[in-house]
Amino acid sequence: MVPELARMAVIIKSQHKTSVMTGNYELGYTCGLLCKLAKRNISQWDNPKHLQEQMMKELENYSPANEREENVIHMLKFYHPDHTDDDQVKQLFDWGLSEEHVWQVIVK
Repeated sequence: MVPELARMAVIIKSQHKTSVMTGNYELGYTCGLLCKLAKRNISQWDNPKHLQEQMMKELENYSPANEREENVIHMLKFYHPDHTDDDQVKQLFDWGLSEEHVWQVIVK
């Protein structure tokens, strides 16, 4: 998987209420991004399902700042992680956490 594709998918899908998350790479990026935006911290997670559960717990009392955040949280809530758990999930989490161009698609 090309990490840029997962990032772009989340950014594009964040514009629509009916979008769904389709993979653990999108999950990784989304959770990192939401940690950044909501100023939350998930220091350790064992697998994508654990990451999703921890992120949802961290967001229990969080009010999204805009519709895009709301849409991404909705996608996260209803996503069912698969068994894909590799270094790219962690890489995408870290990318979301350090994102400098929130909601911007960057074409190289």
